[in-house]
Amino acid sequence: MPNRIIKESICASDTIDGLSWFEEVLFYRLMVNVDDYGRFDARTAILKARLFPLKSSVTEKQIEQAIVRMNETGILIAYTVSGKPYLQLSTWAKHQSIRNKRSKYPSADERDDEPHESNCIQLQSTACKCPRNPIQSESNPNPNPTPAQQESAFCAFWTAYPNKKAKPVALKVWKKLNPDIELINIIMFALYKHKGSEQWTKDNGQFIPHPATWLNQRRWEDKIISSGKKNNFQSYDQGETGEIYTGPDLLKEAREARG
Repeated sequence: MPNRIIKESICASDTIDGLSWFEEVLFYRLMVNVDDYGRFDARTAILKARLFPLKSSVTEKQIEQAIVRMNETGILIAYTVSGKPYLQLSTWAKHQSIRNKRSKYPSADERDDEPHESNCIQLQSTACKCPRNPIQSESNPNPNPTPAQQESAFCAFWTAYPNKKAKPVALKVWKKLNPDIELINIIMFALYKHKGSEQWTKDNGQFIPHPATWLNQRRWEDKIISSGKKNNFQSYDQGETGEIYTGPDLLKEAREARG
């Protein structure tokens, strides 16, 4: 493994300063383990074994959360190729010498056409902190989501959907649908309603359609009959058991529930 270069300017870097102590240590340990192209295997078990072989107190969960944060700041790129996670340090070629003609790992240009799982993990973590407020304000200044926001919205949908089958197909349908902020809110709120519906809760959920089917058939517009059984988003149900909810009214109801 060749020596790595750390320049004095790193001490005044705003990007580095935005990291936690653990994230910064992880970054330096990545520097001496990535290949000549700044790439590495991003499986948490591999990262723990290679980066922290003597630190029994460091957990895979800590590493996973740190990678998510570092991906958000742009200090590294987290991606998957053929379903396997990798990472690449963003400005590697600018500061380090590349000696080998070929990388040990695939590049981010070869990434799978679906969001990296770390984004979904972060979305799920954020959702757990504020499950009662998934609805955007009516006065949202940017009703047309950016590609990154669309990716995050799909991750939120995938995280919430109980029958996780054929993710690439569901993502393809989502991209074709290309929902704006208002429709995303309607879809998500309808999904929370469906999760507590009679059809989805009976017989251990065997009648829950595949997510791609649910999206393709615009099932968020279905009439929904509540089963009365609680789910993670039951607090949004304002009516009694058996009340019928209709898709087109969901955004109005969501805003009223939000208060």
